Amino acid sequence: MSCHSECGKKLRELSPSYEAQAREEHVPVIRPESLKLLLDAAKKTKCERVLEIGTAIGFSTAWLAAETGAIVDTVEKDPERLKRAREFWKATGLDDRINAYLGDADEIVPKLATKHGYGFVFIDAAKSRYSDYLDAVYPSLERGGAVFADNVYYLGLVKGDAYPPHKHRTIVVNMRAFLKKIQDKDKFDTTIYDTEDGTAVCVKL
Repeated sequence: MSCHSECGKKLRELSPSYEAQAREEHVPVIRPESLKLLLDAAKKTKCERVLEIGTAIGFSTAWLAAETGAIVDTVEKDPERLKRAREFWKATGLDDRINAYLGDADEIVPKLATKHGYGFVFIDAAKSRYSDYLDAVYPSLERGGAVFADNVYYLGLVKGDAYPPHKHRTIVVNMRAFLKKIQDKDKFDTTIYDTEDGTAVCVKL
């Protein structure tokens, strides 16, 4: 990864320990291979504004801000995680390029989508809501912009058409509907990668 700014250098210094601590605490942080795909996809769009749905502790948020140079709007419902994210962004010097919104993505994302156009959208929040998030952001997604969705195979249960276990049924059924939607060749040029738990990159046509 290439970070040339002072903020980028600081991010590279702080990231290893921040990521390691998060994994020890079982806080969800994007895996290295998926992070590389995420940043490659974002930079290809040459986006000026990014929407991230699911901040967690702000790890991927910081990398998106550093690598694209874009303004990043990010949404998180857990106040403690968002507080931790803000501290991390301040330490890296990236906080002035990140707008964080605390609350339910179902309510916040549609409002943001009516205010801004986005060149890149990263979805990594409630797995059963991916299709709804896509519907909300699609009108504001610029042509040639991309949606990046993580964990689209959800524990490997989404692949194929096997009947899912009861406790995972809603997520699996809804994620399969999402995958069908992003493979609409009139709307998207979609690539699905078998990395880790599955990632999808959907470029708006």
